[in-house]
Amino acid sequence: MKKKVLYLTRLDPKNLISWSGSNYFLLRALSQNFDVKIVGPLNNRVRFLHLFKRIFFSFLSIKYDIDRSLFVAKCFARQIEKKIVDKKYDFILTSDTYLVSFLKTLKPIYIFTDCLFETYYNHYFKEQSVHEKNFQEGQYLERLAINRSRKIILTSNWAVKNAVEKYKISKHKIFYLPFGANLKSIPGKNVILKNIRKKNMKICNLISIGVHWSRKGMSKAVDLVEKINELGQASKLYIVGAKPKKNFSLFTNTVLINFLNKNKFSDKIKLFKLLKNSHFHILFSKSEAYGVVNAEASAFGLYTITHEIGGISGAIKNNINGKRFSITANIDLIAKYIINIFQNKKNFIQKSNSSRDFYDKNLNWKIIGNKLKKIIEN
Repeated sequence: MKKKVLYLTRLDPKNLISWSGSNYFLLRALSQNFDVKIVGPLNNRVRFLHLFKRIFFSFLSIKYDIDRSLFVAKCFARQIEKKIVDKKYDFILTSDTYLVSFLKTLKPIYIFTDCLFETYYNHYFKEQSVHEKNFQEGQYLERLAINRSRKIILTSNWAVKNAVEKYKISKHKIFYLPFGANLKSIPGKNVILKNIRKKNMKICNLISIGVHWSRKGMSKAVDLVEKINELGQASKLYIVGAKPKKNFSLFTNTVLINFLNKNKFSDKIKLFKLLKNSHFHILFSKSEAYGVVNAEASAFGLYTITHEIGGISGAIKNNINGKRFSITANIDLIAKYIINIFQNKKNFIQKSNSSRDFYDKNLNWKIIGNKLKKIIEN
């Protein structure tokens, strides 16, 4: 008989947009081996009481996190308790740590997320002022959740290392396990490998996917495609989702694609076509706790060119499914690296095949679901 798990999430786990679809695919991974009872999405009215605080402090350029309020966390805990009062379950799993900080339960709690609170704040908001009391409450909530959890699973060794250092967590309690590709109906390996061999090698197509132009480093991606063309290799960059602040007419080798909603079949087909026709995936994020788009690129056999930053190393392994360059790396160096791979068809196919192989063995949610089961049950 399958064990019963309560899967707690503030957001709608069936929405492929929320948290880039990770809630949905984590739910599917759990469902492979456990009887899952979903508790979520939660009623967010309590958050609106603090929305005005966030808006007010944003005008002062101060970061204020609504969910890291003691009051909000307690309200969510009481809401969850009412929903589960008659439910029988063996353990709880969540990615939202603050949901279990005050939750009254004697059952084991497991946390599976990309990074813990202090790591997240130090990584994403290191150059921004943070509301001091709000940060202290967030730290308190995180420590409560950590102390109450049986095991903590994080998506990169970077996140694991930081968690151990900042929260003094026992190494026996914390594990590394990446998230997978958040795409439905990914083509089989033979289909992808056949497509790789048949790709047109006249124009090098790059793809970069992300909503935030600045944080995702889209300007650098634009500079890269311009440099590749300048060095004599015809190339195009397709940016999906992000919009520049400056005049698009300046970008002669860049094509902007509107945000593609994974919940819409037509948008999914467009995204699949773009991934299928691309040669490399570019992600020059200035900050990134993991980046599930890296796993999605690998699923289509795309070799990822990215930065050595944050938790990207959890999904991209050097010379296997991509290359992590220093954030200060010269754009000429990166452009020449891509050209050298692209202009050697045998090498290009080998890199592409290696990317897909890494997806099949490590970034596939079915594989991840089985590894998650072992971590929980051992």
